[in-house]
Amino acid sequence: MTLYEWIKNEIDSEGYSSDCRLPDHADLGQDAVDKWVPGAYESLLMRSTYSIRRHAIQNYLLARKVRAQAVRPSDKNQAKEEAALEKTGALAVVDPVISFLHAMHTDKDALRREGLRLACETRKRELVKVGIALLGMWGNKDGGEDLEVLLTLAKHEEFTFYCAPAVRSLMGAEKVNDLLLPLADKLDGWGKTAILYELNYDPALKDPETGVQPASEYLLRRGCKNRLGADVNANICATKGGLMPKLKEISDSEELPDKELYTGICEIMWGLTEFGGVYDSINDYKYGHDTRNLFKQLVETRPGLAELDPRGPEIIERMR
Repeated sequence: MTLYEWIKNEIDSEGYSSDCRLPDHADLGQDAVDKWVPGAYESLLMRSTYSIRRHAIQNYLLARKVRAQAVRPSDKNQAKEEAALEKTGALAVVDPVISFLHAMHTDKDALRREGLRLACETRKRELVKVGIALLGMWGNKDGGEDLEVLLTLAKHEEFTFYCAPAVRSLMGAEKVNDLLLPLADKLDGWGKTAILYELNYDPALKDPETGVQPASEYLLRRGCKNRLGADVNANICATKGGLMPKLKEISDSEELPDKELYTGICEIMWGLTEFGGVYDSINDYKYGHDTRNLFKQLVETRPGLAELDPRGPEIIERMR
């Protein structure tokens, strides 16, 4: 069974268990379960100083193998391509390989077909990831089958890191929120983080009647909630969600915010006050000083907030 078929079979009416183990998990080594959860490999490397760069000639030769199978598909070319792709992580090769394929003026329809084959008809995760990247670059812009494949694979957090930017590349920034926001609540690990970085936070997308920017509002309300810890997404939620302006808006209003909004704000503040040294804290947030003061003032002057979320006083204590 291919990984794409396996994921489709795992989807049920209640959503998808995005952190379950893929069938090729044994390929990662006996201790892989102790080191990685779906999506962690790429996400941690992107946040570290560890170099994943390969020599240009290696990427060029790999691009030639992908091109050969795309334009002259055969069992022999397929075996060479897949053997080469299996030896390296997709994160290290997708960008340079795509650049070489562009430079080689490779037939776009052929690359699209190869992207679909790798994404839907292979059993190894690194092959699927390369297929996702090819679809994001050369898939059909009208969506259809290509978009369905990307959104299906995105439901497993091993692939969301690749699918989210592929969806944005394929369908455009103006459509990305409608496509990715419904997925965000079904993910609660690295996949959710990947989606937050691909949403469109353009203020021009605000609803003219309510003044709400859907992606920013989502970050304030539910963006920080995940199984990895509030500190993982706290800074992007504060920055792209507009935490400080929202606190100012609440401070200027006589009414209390709704429970979901205030709970979401407390989750962000909790994450910003972890001070663990791994992720950005409130000291790294551009408006950290004003945010401290506004949040402290709100908690101390609005006792009704404690009924919405009781963590306010503890967060203030953590800020000291």
